Amino acid sequence: MKRIDMKWLMLLLCLPLLMTACDWEDLPAYEEAEISAVQFYYRWPSDAKDPVTGEPIVKEQRLNTTNNVNSEAGTVEVSVSVPGASGDFTESVRNGVSVNKLWGQVTISSAARITPIEGSAALGTPDDWSQDREFQVKAANGVTKNWTIKVVQFNK
Repeated sequence: MKRIDMKWLMLLLCLPLLMTACDWEDLPAYEEAEISAVQFYYRWPSDAKDPVTGEPIVKEQRLNTTNNVNSEAGTVEVSVSVPGASGDFTESVRNGVSVNKLWGQVTISSAARITPIEGSAALGTPDDWSQDREFQVKAANGVTKNWTIKVVQFNK
């Protein structure tokens, strides 16, 4: 007969206690439905092709942003500036960047969800940011808050 190692025996005996020590109901439900930052990216198809599909490989350039978040009003005013050309982000590609076709990314509260409203595109897809964009942030506990994101300055 095999001999059971004492460490394993202790682990097996303590495992049920560890599994029941914390119940899901004891965990706090996050109440925040906040936006803390907005970033923008520009994406374009490169000349390089994917070896499997033959499709162009998509390149991405993060744009410089400054955020003015007003939590009480539920607004974020963003100043965007396009960085200088370098590497794959050539002058020709840079010239194609406009506020009318940018990809947005938003930093929100822990465990919250964000949904576009009022005709805004889903984040991660291109959108026309020359107009205010509306989003609803839903906290983990169900509280919702509507936000407006405005690009107030675009420098190229």
